[in-house]
Amino acid sequence: MEISAIGAAPSATRQRGLASLSSEDFFKILVTEMQNQDPFEPSDSADIINQVSQIRTIEQSDKLTRTLDMLTQQQRMGGSTELIGKFIQAIATGHDGSEMLYEGVVTSVYFNLDGSAVLELDTGLAVSANDVVRVTTLEEIEKEIADLDDGDDENDDENDEANGD
Repeated sequence: MEISAIGAAPSATRQRGLASLSSEDFFKILVTEMQNQDPFEPSDSADIINQVSQIRTIEQSDKLTRTLDMLTQQQRMGGSTELIGKFIQAIATGHDGSEMLYEGVVTSVYFNLDGSAVLELDTGLAVSANDVVRVTTLEEIEKEIADLDDGDDENDDENDEANGD
């Protein structure tokens, strides 16, 4: 039984269950089993080899999973940091529960403890990278605004002609 001081945090490294067994633990159990087996009915060596093979497969699968998780995190980090300097639009739930459109230039990126990326915008707002619906350059936005302004000028000219101005 483990006793900890009052107010001390429980050990975060303590694991329970089969997932916490290492191959060393497995071999200790195997040796103990062999020492305590019935000499008139010994264990089949093929069963032991099969068990060792299964433990190795589980260890390799666990190692592969950890490697893929790390690679995914690095990919997410790289992709999010590439948004710095880009104009983004995001749709997120506002304080009142309605969907709001947020837009601005990404000035920095930080990551929550769960690994999710948060983008800080030049407007002072922060949005989740998961809420982003559009990414473009500043030049493209300026071009779109200029095109809209040119379209408004044509409409103004048409209105002036219709009014006899």
